[in-house]
Amino acid sequence: MSDDRLYFRQLLCGRDIAPADMVARQMVNFCYVIGDRTSGEAVVVDPAYDVSGLLDVLAADDMSLVGVLATHYHPDHVGGDLMGYRIEGVSDLLEKTQVPVHVQ
Repeated sequence: MSDDRLYFRQLLCGRDIAPADMVARQMVNFCYVIGDRTSGEAVVVDPAYDVSGLLDVLAADDMSLVGVLATHYHPDHVGGDLMGYRIEGVSDLLEKTQVPVHVQ
């Protein structure tokens, strides 16, 4: 069995996605995309700050989103309001695509 089936991307918010978002740059959070290159399916872990950017990364890598894993509920991990700043997240992603969401 080949090890290259693993698809893994560690995306730094404020650099790899949401580069213009000053809050993302200051928070220094990561989103992770994990999948299987053979099936072309992936899940995103903690989709915050730039939902379109995350979906663009998947599309550029010929991967399709099949689920979300949320490690915990903080706006910088799943979206919401953080000290008066709105952060994109799971609810924004679900407006673009319907996938299961698994929350810790």
